[in-house]
Formats: sequence, C-alpha cells, structure tokens
Amino acid sequence: MDSNNIPTIDVQQYGGKQVAVLDGKIIATGDTLQEVMRNAKQRVPTRPLAEIKILSVPRTLSVIYYASDISVRDYSA
Repeated sequence: MDSNNIPTIDVQQYGGKQVAVLDGKIIATGDTLQEVMRNAKQRVPTRPLAEIKILSVPRTLSVIYYASDISVRDYSA
C-alpha cells in the first residue's frame, strides 16, 4: 500500500482522538499529539517521523451542503 493512503477511520472508535497513519494503516492513537507521536515512535522506531501522518479525528461526522443555484423561492409552498 502506498504511504500516502489514508484508511477509512471509524469515528465511533477514534472520534476525538489523534491517530498516526503509516503505509495506509493506523499504527497508534492518543488523546494528544505528544501521546500519539510517542506511541507511534515506540511502535515503529526505525521509521522517520516525517513518514508518519498524524490526523485529528472529529467527534462526529458533519456534512455541509453548498448550493449556489438555489434560492428561497425554489422551496416556498
């Protein structure tokens, strides 16, 4: 798997946490950036930190809809 791949991250499991991703897999988690970096370095001590992606997972999913061609009168009864 390419090291740029980001896996699908389960918000119910990892919501509100920081996750470390390497080679398309979650290799460590933590509540703070420092904690997840320390856990990642312990897990893969020979890999440079520059190869590890750290992501902040939102607590819940949010969907934002944007529609520029719709006016209020389009939805008036």
